[in-house]
Amino acid sequence: MAAVALGWAGATVFFSAMVAVSELGNHKPLDFVLYLNAVICGLWTLSLPLLSRCAQRFPFSHKNRFRHGAVLLLIVIGVATLFWFLLLAIIYLTWFPYRASNPTLNSVLSSKFGSDFFRVNVLICLGLVMALQYRHTRRDFQAERMRAAELERQLAESRLAALRMQLHPHFLFNTLHTIAGLIGDQPATARRMVVALGDFLRLTLKGGTGSVRSLAEELEFVDLYMSIEKFRLGDRLLLDYEIEPMAATAEVPHLLLQPLFENAVRHGAARLTGDCGIAFQAHRENGRLNLCLENDGLISAPSPEAVNHGLGLTNTLARLHLHYGADFTFEYKDRPQGGVRIELSLPWRKSER
Repeated sequence: MAAVALGWAGATVFFSAMVAVSELGNHKPLDFVLYLNAVICGLWTLSLPLLSRCAQRFPFSHKNRFRHGAVLLLIVIGVATLFWFLLLAIIYLTWFPYRASNPTLNSVLSSKFGSDFFRVNVLICLGLVMALQYRHTRRDFQAERMRAAELERQLAESRLAALRMQLHPHFLFNTLHTIAGLIGDQPATARRMVVALGDFLRLTLKGGTGSVRSLAEELEFVDLYMSIEKFRLGDRLLLDYEIEPMAATAEVPHLLLQPLFENAVRHGAARLTGDCGIAFQAHRENGRLNLCLENDGLISAPSPEAVNHGLGLTNTLARLHLHYGADFTFEYKDRPQGGVRIELSLPWRKSER
């Protein structure tokens, strides 16, 4: 609205200057100039819906832009001619202070005043059409960008949902396999694991379908999962958490930690006969959320080949790429004393949950 008001103010100044140099005489009453400009602005304001529809019907962005340009030029000439005649007719019939020098409407139309207004009308109409073309093109471009962004968001959400759905059967298969191995030798432990598994799945369903959670909520999942594993491994599974209060409120992808802890148990504690420590740290630094997970394990022989992460870590990396693009780091290192160290750095965002 401010731009429109400023544009009409500029047009008023222009028309006033044009009247000042026309052949209306040496005396140009201010009230006549203002009335003339009011009629001009009123007529062109009434023309905006028509010109807007024409600009939308014949866009320059279309493949037939040259044909559309020719059609719009004809429309500009036609509309400008019509409004030029209406303007001078209204001025002649309602207020023409120099009727003595221009006694008829035809003499007004053929005067320098009339010819000046015809050229000005064409320029005004052409300027309005170009401005409306720009407006429609910009609006269509923004709408297309919004559609593309929405499609990209929906695709990312679909891929995230598919990756998350991979984790559930993967975790469930591993847990049921463990329970099946304990049914014969440790039936009581197997029953407790089934109850804990039910609690874990209930919390998973309660969490809904959101793609992000707070780190504190993710740790609830981890605690339930580790309680399941403690039934099997007993007191030799040692956990050590160091979590800053601010880090606990950070936003992280849903089910980010569970596959990491699952790997720490399966490839660490499950392969050791003695105690196995799993340490998890989380802190905020320089606008980043830094996570570190370490677990004891067997010493691995050095190998030049790339590490085969398996489904859990591969899935985690894919989801991190979808959430953060290239704005994250993930380092997987074998420790000299045995076991693995995983360091993860993410953009720090406060969770809204």
